[in-house]
Amino acid sequence: MTQNYIGVDLSKDWLDIFDPRTGHVRVPNTAPRIRTWLRDLGPGDLPVLEATSGCDGHILREAGCANRPVCRLNPLHAWHFAQSLNLPKTDRVDAAMLARLGAERGLAPSAPLDAERAELAELGGRRDQLKRMETQEKNRLGKAVSSTVRADIRASLRLLARRIARIEAAIAGFLKRHPESARAVALLETIPGVGRVASVTLIAAMPELGGCDRRAIASLGGLAPKARESGKWRGHRAVGAGRRRVRRALYMAALSALRHGSFCAGFVRGLRDRGKPGKVIAIAVARKLLTVANAILRDQTPFKAPT
Repeated sequence: MTQNYIGVDLSKDWLDIFDPRTGHVRVPNTAPRIRTWLRDLGPGDLPVLEATSGCDGHILREAGCANRPVCRLNPLHAWHFAQSLNLPKTDRVDAAMLARLGAERGLAPSAPLDAERAELAELGGRRDQLKRMETQEKNRLGKAVSSTVRADIRASLRLLARRIARIEAAIAGFLKRHPESARAVALLETIPGVGRVASVTLIAAMPELGGCDRRAIASLGGLAPKARESGKWRGHRAVGAGRRRVRRALYMAALSALRHGSFCAGFVRGLRDRGKPGKVIAIAVARKLLTVANAILRDQTPFKAPT
């Protein structure tokens, strides 16, 4: 069956859709209208969209419920492709560009994000937002001089603490209602340094976990070093792209794992002996944690420390 790639440019209010067979159409970014549009697609149609945070919730959820595959792209890859074609920047042009990118690259469907995983991802994302707000308020408290301002910030921090506790209770309740997700979280929490936040983030944001090889999973998680070389020049290899939320969660887990002396001690000692700085070691440990998590979910066995 010939694949027909349909470009979908996302915004808060609209989906600009380009089908090479029928042209451009604009659909409201609401669940009922997206559901109707997906229902009318043929078996060879593959929507191609960017992983635009906050705008793709309806289409991902409706596609998952309808068992409709979609291809979700790193926005940076789409941007570079558009730049290579010297295209103007409009919603209609972006939709046509995404359809062309899919056809020229022969893109494959992304791993589906089912309704259960989508709910967990939303809960975990909200917790991350509240924690960032809490950090911002704490930073403001450290700079505030006025007693009125300081009292107001403390009141805001108490409110944020209660809201964070409610979201964390909702996550715990979700895991009680969904034993399969709870089992996966429990398996990941056997890894030193990986707690509830990191395990929930991995389950929610990486549906590929347990089904990829270690190189592919490190790249998806944004923890694979990329070479930077040109002629005789050799730049530092750096991580990037991938899923930022996963990378942040695993970096914090790596800092915790580094305090757990027995976890990959020989690996860390070798990096230190080679003069690697602390941040490089933490990123390397984060990558190690991700590959271990991938193997644990693949084999469905808890972590065992090497003897």
